[in-house]
Amino acid sequence: MTPDSLTLPPWDARGTSVAAVADELARRWTAATAAPGGTVAEKGMAVARASVMNLIVFVPTPAAADRALDLLLALGNRHPSRAIILIAEANEAAGSIDAQIRTHCLTGAAETPTCYDQVILTVRGEAARHLDGIVAPLVIHDLPTHVWWPDDPPLADPIFDQLVEIGDRVMVDTADFADLLTGLRRLGTIRHRSGVGDLCWERLAPWQEVTAEFFDAPRFRRYLPNLSRLTVSYAAGPSAAAYLYAGWLATRLGWRRVHRTDDGPGDHLRLEGQYQMIEINLVPEANSEHRPGEILHLRLRAHGEAGSAEFLVDRTDDLAAVVSNEDGMTARMRHMVLPDESDADVLRRQLSAGHRDLVYEDALRAAAILLGEARGTG
Repeated sequence: MTPDSLTLPPWDARGTSVAAVADELARRWTAATAAPGGTVAEKGMAVARASVMNLIVFVPTPAAADRALDLLLALGNRHPSRAIILIAEANEAAGSIDAQIRTHCLTGAAETPTCYDQVILTVRGEAARHLDGIVAPLVIHDLPTHVWWPDDPPLADPIFDQLVEIGDRVMVDTADFADLLTGLRRLGTIRHRSGVGDLCWERLAPWQEVTAEFFDAPRFRRYLPNLSRLTVSYAAGPSAAAYLYAGWLATRLGWRRVHRTDDGPGDHLRLEGQYQMIEINLVPEANSEHRPGEILHLRLRAHGEAGSAEFLVDRTDDLAAVVSNEDGMTARMRHMVLPDESDADVLRRQLSAGHRDLVYEDALRAAAILLGEARGTG
């Protein structure tokens, strides 16, 4: 199913109140317009509300709100939600609330179209400092609530804590953090029933899978405890993906006691492994074809009593060459397709997660430690 042109009439109000917005939302789904069976009548058809969650979205500007709306429309057929998009203008002297309500309906094989609401609120003045009180009356209280920050979240602002407390799950994209170290440390302090979701972490899944696949073969599994060097090259820009990948590998293999080294451009660290020291090199590369911060190349090297082995992944466009080789043996090479996923695809998977991701939480804390050491603030 895809969103159809069938919608309930839009509602726009300037200088309105939370009570008026709540009344309008209720009016759309109450007996005043209800048809038999608990549906509402629109254009001669019966329609039913289909929201499966509340989604609170905090954006800095109207333009960011439009981008978020586009993403939400792409999600509608899988994750219809009562979406509340907040634009806070706390520095405005005069307090006011402007509101828009859009109800989108999905049509398809079902005889009864299903509909969901999107609410856009521009909150000015003192009210913008108390967004929890604005949001609470508007959510559907028997549904899970997700709080999503599509841009760099205001981690030091009380607004962040207010909305985090409302949500069952908090979603961010650490690739958008202006201050990555502060952001990683702050996320590590959040404790929630369903935890924290990170779109940057979600994009790492193919790199984690190919890394694990290197060691599925018994021939190479013996090298796993003997990894001695990891090099991650990424498109110049925010380094969240590189640090989360390094944090993931470090926690899965039990690496400890990190120290910084000065070995040229990029960040260079040395950790203590089970049998030997491990070098980690995180190196930015100029690249205009990929999103800043995206991983471009992986190099893992193992050296132990069994000899040496290398494991490489080289990205070109949406393909990756995957190579594994060891001393005296023919290299194994294959190609894999890296999924060309939109932000909507990544967000969809995060919205489907209904549990804490303990592996991510471990990687997050380790990434903060590694980055803190690299920045000299460990």
